Amino acid sequence: MPEKTPARNPRHPVRNFIILPEFQWPYIIRLLAVVNLAGVVMAMAICTLFYLHYHAQDAGALMPGDAGSLNTMESLLEENLMDVIVPAFVIADVVSLAVGLALSLYFSRKISVPIYRISKWAEVVSSGDLGYRLKFRPGDDLQTLEAACNKVGETYAKIIEDMRRQITEANLPLSPKAASIRIASERASTEA
Repeated sequence: MPEKTPARNPRHPVRNFIILPEFQWPYIIRLLAVVNLAGVVMAMAICTLFYLHYHAQDAGALMPGDAGSLNTMESLLEENLMDVIVPAFVIADVVSLAVGLALSLYFSRKISVPIYRISKWAEVVSSGDLGYRLKFRPGDDLQTLEAACNKVGETYAKIIEDMRRQITEANLPLSPKAASIRIASERASTEA
């Protein structure tokens, strides 16, 4: 029996990016939250290091008896630190959101495309077309599942072909259901 592969549809990278929304959106949101949290932690760490570095530097530069000057320096340091902290947090959040969005969209699609193709393969095979073969792009995950699904289709096609041959050899009268299956399978094999 000749192998059938799915018809190639033109790719629309933007329109077809979300294939299984019920699967992809929770995945995207979780990954965005994790990456954004990592960005905030990174910004906090940078600001803390900056504060500790300049606080230690300014405290050592002042004279011990200069208490008024120390208070002035600390308030000046805190004002300058706020000028650094706010932009650092904003930049870290924007960068982490952009990176997180790109990563989450890429990985959610990388996982959902094979699942989508497997579900379409199952629909076609359950409708009776056992010659349909599942085909992933090179580098897609779940390559072993592709081979297993195609082997299932081949095995069932062989079983049905053996049963058809045995019925033909036995020359037994076919039940109406078996006759309709035989006609449908002959029609499918002539179309292929």
